Amino acid sequence: MRDPVYHIQMKSAMGVKHGKAEIQLQNGQVRLELLGCEDLFTGEFTAGYLFEAAGSLKTAVRELPGILRGFLTEDRFQAVFHSEHGDFPMEGILEQGPDKQQ
Repeated sequence: MRDPVYHIQMKSAMGVKHGKAEIQLQNGQVRLELLGCEDLFTGEFTAGYLFEAAGSLKTAVRELPGILRGFLTEDRFQAVFHSEHGDFPMEGILEQGPDKQQ
């Protein structure tokens, strides 16, 4: 089974930004493709697919270090990136690949 990928949107001061989140449960990693960059967050997944992972969110003008906290369900991603410059909520739905037809 491949790692789940979610189509996400993040609310920011500059409007809603779209991207992807790839979840690597075994490595405790969340890889975001957002704002034209790839960002890697590393931490832990706990029972019920709650997670907390540290990393930096790259923007056009700076890198924002912070904590990504959220949870997964079978088809949903929900998280908030907490930084000293504010909180950025994001949510997403599972990407439907050829092996995931409904």
